[in-house]
Amino acid sequence: MRNIIWIFLLFFNTLLFAQNDDGSRLYQTFGEKKAYQLLVDLADKGDAWAMYALGVSYYKARGIKQDYKKSFFWLKKAADKNYADAQYLLGTLYYHGRGTLKDLSKAYSWYEKAAQNGNVTAMFNLGQMSANGWGVSKDYTKAFFWFEKAAQKGSVLAQSKLGLMYAGGLGVKKDMKTAKKWIKKAYDGGDKEAKKAWEMFKLWKY
Repeated sequence: MRNIIWIFLLFFNTLLFAQNDDGSRLYQTFGEKKAYQLLVDLADKGDAWAMYALGVSYYKARGIKQDYKKSFFWLKKAADKNYADAQYLLGTLYYHGRGTLKDLSKAYSWYEKAAQNGNVTAMFNLGQMSANGWGVSKDYTKAFFWFEKAAQKGSVLAQSKLGLMYAGGLGVKKDMKTAKKWIKKAYDGGDKEAKKAWEMFKLWKY
């Protein structure tokens, strides 16, 4: 029973928030003022990446004063053009209620769009939200689905969660050998949670 409680508790942690190619190199190359203006010019011509990078700029106060509403404006434009990283960060704004009203249901929806477009962090976040019932009904089958997708794409944290789901029989039939496989991957990847699971479940025995 203690092991099962521990598995449940491990799902109650935060989501992941990070961006990939967000225009940082442009700022490093041209400096803040010129980089910002280049992004504005490109965004005005309909470039989705530039819209996303402007959204990140306002989000991070990079080259411009921080403004979550303007960040939301540009990210929404890029997200509507099916730009995965913008869809992901737009979900983050909805999740925190920055630049818009907090809405976990909309956060989930935008994470789902981003995940369908290949954003691995969004896949992990969908797993977390499904496992905990944040913005959607709690659904371990969906959580398993998204953790598995993220794990297969190399997310160490998702590999750890996937192993825990196999160990606890959450959303999938209990399978300690498969739990060992995924938790070992996460353990080797440096995940502290996986290290605890490896020792608690004595996974070397399987």
